[in-house]
Amino acid sequence: MVFIANREKNFEKYLLNHFGIVLPEGICLFYADGVRIGNREIQKSPIYGERGYAACDEGFNPTNALIQNFGYLATKNFIELKDERTAQGFAFGKGIHMDLGQKNMHVIIKYAGYTIGLGHYDSKEKKIKNKIPEKRRRNIVNKLV
Repeated sequence: MVFIANREKNFEKYLLNHFGIVLPEGICLFYADGVRIGNREIQKSPIYGERGYAACDEGFNPTNALIQNFGYLATKNFIELKDERTAQGFAFGKGIHMDLGQKNMHVIIKYAGYTIGLGHYDSKEKKIKNKIPEKRRRNIVNKLV
């Protein structure tokens, strides 16, 4: 396991640099058995906010919960889908074949202005792999909006 100093500040920088996300006033990242996100008052409580990321060897991996709650703030590295069928498939757990270049990266998937979830672009496969956990996936049988 690799020790990461100032995890909260480094993850906040990652959100800004990679997604252009600036957290709203009163919302902060803090360490409580992992980096978490919530309002400043929740830090005093034994009930903590959403886990902000899960650390791994390659660096920071934002959770889908964080992206679904704050992805609307993203100004870069997001895909606004035009096709409802593709958006419904992604919400259900399917990937998206798309060429985004040569760099592997996390991307936020949106449809009609709403955040669906997190994907990870694989440049070798030219595919955005779905990172929505099974328990957060939805089979949408009617309209998304």
